[in-house]
This record gives sequence, structure tokens and C-alpha cells, in this order.
Amino acid sequence: MYFPKEKDLFAMSTPPAEERKPHVNVYLDLHRKGAPQFLAAKVFKGIADGITSFKLRVRSGQSACYPNICVPIAGIIDYFTIEHGCSFSPAASWRNAPVLNQSGTIHPYVHDPLASPSSHLSKVWKFSSDDHYDVVHGIIGSMQRAGEMPRGVLQGLELALYEVTDNILLHSQDETNSPNAAGYVMAQYHKSEQRIAVAVFDLGQGIPSSLAKGGIRASSPSEALSAAIQRGVGDGAGAGNGLWMMKQIVSCSSGSFELTSDGARYAVRHHQNSEAAVPAISAVTPFKSGTTLVDFQLHTSRPLDIQTALNADPVNLWVDNHLIDLQIPSNQSNEALLISVAQESRGCASRYEAKAFANIAGNLMESAPGICILNFNGISMVSASFADELLVRLIDRFGIITVIQRLNFQGLTPTNAAMFDHCFQGRLFGSSPQSESH
Repeated sequence: MYFPKEKDLFAMSTPPAEERKPHVNVYLDLHRKGAPQFLAAKVFKGIADGITSFKLRVRSGQSACYPNICVPIAGIIDYFTIEHGCSFSPAASWRNAPVLNQSGTIHPYVHDPLASPSSHLSKVWKFSSDDHYDVVHGIIGSMQRAGEMPRGVLQGLELALYEVTDNILLHSQDETNSPNAAGYVMAQYHKSEQRIAVAVFDLGQGIPSSLAKGGIRASSPSEALSAAIQRGVGDGAGAGNGLWMMKQIVSCSSGSFELTSDGARYAVRHHQNSEAAVPAISAVTPFKSGTTLVDFQLHTSRPLDIQTALNADPVNLWVDNHLIDLQIPSNQSNEALLISVAQESRGCASRYEAKAFANIAGNLMESAPGICILNFNGISMVSASFADELLVRLIDRFGIITVIQRLNFQGLTPTNAAMFDHCFQGRLFGSSPQSESH
């Protein structure tokens, strides 16, 4: 029996050169803001030369994956795939960068109601009116688990993200609320830099054309962008407050944002708390008419006062959905936060999950005063690692007195209660399971 040698196997699996589909190699520097435009220019040239297959490469050490770059690249790839029948594939340099390869930049993620729970962060999501809520809700839920957020930050992020993404569905197409409206979104939490980064992109008509529908005819794209972030300015299909709300929330956070559409960019950067930010307006080269990119960042090092930002006090739905009434004397608060551990954790077995659940509980406690009830009904077993990590995280964040005063454990089985008692005593007297560094 004949067994082919390795070189023969390679020859058998590789089609002859004349049968291989020609492609264009595109080297992308993902540290540069111009990377999306560079990609588009390469693709247009390839199409002009009769080539529709493209292989994406990144140079060694340049595999960063930031929302303001990856999101428009994902939109551009989608556009050329749908409109020109192009195909895009990752080269080895792209595949060997795990964060980049799993980012969905080449093939954006879409909502799958049957998928197992996983983080929505550091991934490009494509959304439409059918799954808009699910995608944004998934991003916010992942951010609630990702880290310790000061009061108001998560609510500000949720308000800004819903407004900006809803703008796409409402205004990006010629037809209001068009079923063809779609957008791309990505969010990241940079713990060491204490900031949240978000980018939202669409391939629609652009802000100048949208405003013109509402009777606002700007003399230039930059003038249109300056008008779009004002309160009550829009195309008449909505209240016209979406971009204004985002701007106000970013300003209150001393963050930054950039609004790019139809060849113009409007950027605001708050370098210090007391500094009055001066907008910078510049020209960019769009790869097609229309398109809009909204890129904003919030600081997570300080509380965000939503009431000051918006001159209003919107309901915090996350808090509201966890509030219950208590039967206590009328001179005390009669509301408490109730968190179902079974519904909001992904099991009670590991320190990793305890850390994420401690972020959820702690972020809720930051968002509202009073008692917080952790309901363990339906949880048959809590590991010593989970119990210890949950306690130490909350005690480190709020202090032991606040935890004793505010935290209430309900629904614990005798075994689970004994486990928490053992870990709590260990933290007081030094015999608890060793905690991971944090």
C-alpha cells in the first residue's frame, strides 16, 4: 500500500496556481484612525482590477483592537461583501492575535437567543430593529459584570448607548424606521485606564442628509455636525435629543467623543475636570457618501451625576427592576434591592464568577441606597471559593460595617449558610480560603 509523503500531501491539497482565486493582501495598521479608509481604498482598487478576494494582515505587534477602528472596518467589509460580492479572510497574522480574531471585525456577531451566556464586550455586533434591544442589553449586562463602576456611570452608558444606536434605526435611511436600517456597535472596558470606550457606525445617508429632511440645510458637513449635537435638532422623526444626551453625559464624565459623517469630524476631548473642552473640527475622506461614526469614552474613576448632565432625573431602570417593598416602620426606607443569585450569576462554583457577581451586586449598591438582599433560592451548593471571593470583594469595596448594615442574605440552605459563616469568620480571624489577588 502506498502512503504519500508529506510534500505529496501538500501538493495534493493545494490547487494549481492557475486555479487559485487571485486575492489582494491588505496590511492594516490598527493603531491608525485612517485604517478603515485605507482598507476601502485597497478594495476599490482591487475591484477596478477585477479582484474581489482580499486577505487581511496585521504587522507584528500591531494587533490592537479598538472600537473606533474595528467597528467602521466591520461596516466597510459588510458593505463590499453585500454590494460588490467581495470576500474577506484573515491571514495568519490576524488569526494569531486572539483578541482581534475573536472581535467579529471580519464577521460581526449577531444576536442568537439560543446561545450560551458570554461577554458582549470587545466584540463587533451588527444590529437591526429586530434585535437592537437584545444587543444593547447584552453589552450593558456585560459591563455590569466587568468591573466596579461609580454611581451613575452605568446609567449614563446605558442612556447614551440606547440613544445613539436608536438614532441609526430611526434616521440613517431615507425612510424613517426603515426595515433595512442596521448598525454596528462595539464596547470595551479598560480597567487599568479607568474608561469605557464605545463606537457605533452605520452605512446610511449621513447626518447632513438626515437633517436636511427636517428642514435644516447646513452649508457644510461640519456645520451639520455642530447642529446635530444641539438639543431638539433632528429630521423631525424623533425628539432630536439623542446626540445631545450623549454629549452631555460625556461632558459630565470628563470623557471624550468624536462624531464623523460625510467627510467631516467633530471631536471634543475633556483633559481635566475643570477644563472647558473646545471642539475640534477637521475633514476626513469618506469611503462613500453618507455613513456616520459615533465614538465616545466615559471615565470610570469618578461618579457621573445624570441629573446635572441632563437637567432631569431619568428613572434608572436597572435599579427600578430590582426594587421591592419592605414591611418596616414608616420612619425608615421601605424599599430594598433584591438580586436573584440564580438568575443573575452563572453558577456559584468559582472565584471568577464570584468576582463578576460581586461587581453586579456592588454596582447596584452604588446606584441606590438602603438594604440589598441577595436571594439564594434555587442555589443548591455554593463553593468555598465563591463565598470567600464574594465576601472579600464586597468588604474591600464598601467596608465591613457597610456590608453588615446593608447586605442581607436570604434563601441559603443550611450547608450554604455554614459555608458563608466559615468564610466570614476566616476573614475576621485569618483562616479563610486563600483569595486570588485583586
